[in-house]
Amino acid sequence: MLIVLALACSRPPASPPASAPITALITIDTWRADHLSPERTPRLWALAEQGVRYDNAWSPIGLTSPAHATMLSGLPPWEHGLRANNHHGYSLSPEVPLIHETLGLPAAAFVSAFPAGPEGGLRRGFSLFDGPESGERPGSVAVERAQAWLPTQASPAFLWVHLFEPHGPYQGDGATEAARYAEEVRLADTLLAPLLDELVRRGSRIVVAADHGEILDEEPCGLQHDRSSAEPVLHVPLFTWAPGLEPEVVHDLVGLSDVPALLRGERPAPRSVWLAESGLCEPSCAPGCAPPGLSGRDRVAIDGGGRWTHRPGRGSWAEGQPDPAGRALAEGLPPVPVPQGEAPEEAAVLGYVLPEEPSRR
Repeated sequence: MLIVLALACSRPPASPPASAPITALITIDTWRADHLSPERTPRLWALAEQGVRYDNAWSPIGLTSPAHATMLSGLPPWEHGLRANNHHGYSLSPEVPLIHETLGLPAAAFVSAFPAGPEGGLRRGFSLFDGPESGERPGSVAVERAQAWLPTQASPAFLWVHLFEPHGPYQGDGATEAARYAEEVRLADTLLAPLLDELVRRGSRIVVAADHGEILDEEPCGLQHDRSSAEPVLHVPLFTWAPGLEPEVVHDLVGLSDVPALLRGERPAPRSVWLAESGLCEPSCAPGCAPPGLSGRDRVAIDGGGRWTHRPGRGSWAEGQPDPAGRALAEGLPPVPVPQGEAPEEAAVLGYVLPEEPSRR
């Protein structure tokens, strides 16, 4: 008995309880769905394989600010109000609730580029918002600061981390833009690995998504995601991981507006159609579009049979065999209003409004 007691007393003290779990949104800018793979993103792929991966997920637009607003609000740009990037003069409607506000948790954000905030309403509801006031910064900065913040939390919290890699211009040794783009995708995976490891250790709920993808060599204007409504721009990676979640690949049609449900631990309801739009019209990139600027953007309706595209200046056309009802949905998406405070004559030049409607707000 004495020996048993002595052995018991000699044992090391029990490990302290694990830190509180975090509800984490990890977003990677300009990340194509076909670049989530074991070769290009080994750490992210491993996590996706252990969680629920949505391989038919779509963005509403190839612009950073409105796409992130959709992830935070669950609403498309024509409903949440951030119709283009924050530096275009648009902001979230103040009446739109954001997921971190509804969860009631302390919230911190660490972003890598100005279009992800703080302007445009994207910093609303965060007790700590760490991001550049202009331009961009290396993703390593956002990751390191997020990791430094984690140990200070004694209770559950909400975390958003945004990496601007692999947004262009691309750095690397590759001989082509596509090769250098793939290098930056791999860099984003490497940078995120230690943060993901720590979040998993804490038993956190993690949602990983891209705001939009990129055009490489599929269209006349490569690297111009803001001017395109093509699949490489709108089709995005999306997956979630949490303790006890059964691994699964879901083929249902979903989109970035389902991110709040995933952050709450809910399964998105499958939808029959996804509506989206391009960021702006540039005729050399989107042949036939008019007028140049934000008003000439494509509107698209995507379903299981294909898609309808409505391009102001050119008309509507189908790819594949989409539901005929999708044409009216694409053509019915609302026009882009002038940003608050923009002079009508300046707005018309920038393409915010149709030339024959210079006073519309």
